[in-house]
Amino acid sequence: MPELPEVETIARQIRQYFLGKRLSSIEARQVRIFQNINAEEFCANLMGRKLISIDRYGKFLYWNMEGFYPVFHLGMSGIFLKERSQSNYPQHIHISMTFNQNLNLYFQDVRKFSKIFLYHRIPNFSQLGIDPTRKNFTLNNLKKLLNLRSVNIKNILMDQGIIAGIGNIYANEILYDARIHPLRPANSLNNNEIQQIYHSIKKIMNLALERFGTTYSAYRTVQGNTGDNQSFLKVYQKEGTDCPVCGTVIEKMLVNSRSTFYCKKCQTRVK
Repeated sequence: MPELPEVETIARQIRQYFLGKRLSSIEARQVRIFQNINAEEFCANLMGRKLISIDRYGKFLYWNMEGFYPVFHLGMSGIFLKERSQSNYPQHIHISMTFNQNLNLYFQDVRKFSKIFLYHRIPNFSQLGIDPTRKNFTLNNLKKLLNLRSVNIKNILMDQGIIAGIGNIYANEILYDARIHPLRPANSLNNNEIQQIYHSIKKIMNLALERFGTTYSAYRTVQGNTGDNQSFLKVYQKEGTDCPVCGTVIEKMLVNSRSTFYCKKCQTRVK
């Protein structure tokens, strides 16, 4: 599933190519991805409008089109592409848009788990927690969030109602970078450990952004390219390989039914 770095990469590239452009044609197929509006109404409301801004909160992408706000959650396999020829599954292109200057943008979702909404005001995402790229994601606020909860730290990082944007790939990498065991209760962490998690969140997110995200299956940039970050992962999907730091074999377990990878020597469970 695209996480914060992938969605932010898409936002930046759409901004680069389409910001300020006016929608001259749009077609959409009526599939289950449309949530609070049907495909025909979605097209009718956006037709002829200018793309004023492109923003992201957590894993959600949202546009301002002269007072209409389409919101996209990419689910497992949603991607945007500039060229139809970049698609390996053109039968799963559900939205086709043309902006002025003959610029095209396509939305594809093979598995159809993405969600698309249309609002008449800026969405507030009140159901989501702190976005790690926003100003209110401070060390003190993270301490407050963790000190109140006895749930394990892996689940906390992935809970979108607490911290918005981190999924399984980056939760694994953040905890390895911070040298924290995935099953440590959040309220058992001392100040130094929380500080390390805070810096690791910033570090891992920024590095993934610099590398245009992580591609394991469906994710592509708007330019049709894979991300590069998968070549730099330390523990995710590395079960049975040697820890880059100490040489101990990376292990795998399930945490809340999600595959979790860790080094038992670098990430000891008891402190």
